[in-house]
Amino acid sequence: MIHARMRALTVSLALLGLCAASPAFAHKPSDAHLKLAVDGDHVTGRVDVSVRDLDAALAIDDGDGEITWSELSEAEPRITAYLASRLTLDNCAVTFSTPALVDLSDGAYWATPLEATCARSAATLGLHYGLFYDLDAQHRGLVHVGDQTVVVRNAEPVTITLGASTSAASFVREGIWHIWIGLDHILFLLCLLLPAVFPRRGAPMTFRAVSKEVFEIVTAFTLAHSITLVISAVGLFTLPSRFVETAIALSVVAAGVNNLVRLVDARWAVAFALGLLHGFGFSSVLIDLGLPSQQLVGALLGFNLGVELGQAAIVICVLPMLYLIRSTLAYRALLFAGSGAAALLASFWTYQRCFL
Repeated sequence: MIHARMRALTVSLALLGLCAASPAFAHKPSDAHLKLAVDGDHVTGRVDVSVRDLDAALAIDDGDGEITWSELSEAEPRITAYLASRLTLDNCAVTFSTPALVDLSDGAYWATPLEATCARSAATLGLHYGLFYDLDAQHRGLVHVGDQTVVVRNAEPVTITLGASTSAASFVREGIWHIWIGLDHILFLLCLLLPAVFPRRGAPMTFRAVSKEVFEIVTAFTLAHSITLVISAVGLFTLPSRFVETAIALSVVAAGVNNLVRLVDARWAVAFALGLLHGFGFSSVLIDLGLPSQQLVGALLGFNLGVELGQAAIVICVLPMLYLIRSTLAYRALLFAGSGAAALLASFWTYQRCFL
């Protein structure tokens, strides 16, 4: 029995240490934006890369923790060389011009205009994109060409069909992917699931009854984040990215602590209240993808469907396993040690997102 508790505690602490050591989990996923306009054999556009990511790749900061314009200006030749070596268009001679700083939802970005003269097929554009993947495997290149957004997740060559639009299926895939790589969202969901099979007096413990309760919790979470996802994505009300990411980390703290002290027994209410915060986080990802005005409804529905599919896959995998071990000491150790580890890890995220 002691060994079972120790194993569960060891797994929880190992997860805590692993995740705390990974910078990819500390902030909104690393993104860069490449906006292109194609007119025959002439291409114009701009590449926006995070100053934070540039510093990680090129060590721009002098060590005082603040990246100044003078430091960026001094590093401009290195930045341009980095971009030129990792961002190329097939059969095109690309040149970069005078950069500037722009503020996006998650901080300052180095915005560099580009221009290219190409000898290529009129129907497609070949792209080789290799920014930051050696530093962050979850980095995304968001390539905007006309009404189309292509998400580049690795350094493999990409062929862009000109004149196409972003498909609804791509929004579904991005919704699924965002859930599966979003450890804060996953931990919040797991904190809601862990107590579902905890024995309570007068409450039936059949799998059907447990599934019904989980369905209510997940539905409340879905309804809440869908409301704020739509409100934020269409621009009715938005919140700063740093505030949203910090609040999401705090929601994981609250869910984990609630499992330990049971301040609120109605977990569907916890799921709804805190799910409102997660919707703002989802919307920032959707906005970055580029919302085509003529396909707004399809984009919103597709992304939200993807989030629900990704969420459902986690529930389907986790809930039966929890039900099978519900009567064991290992489950109780997992419930309390896992919830405590989640709360501690999310507290560390809160500090990172608020102060770093």
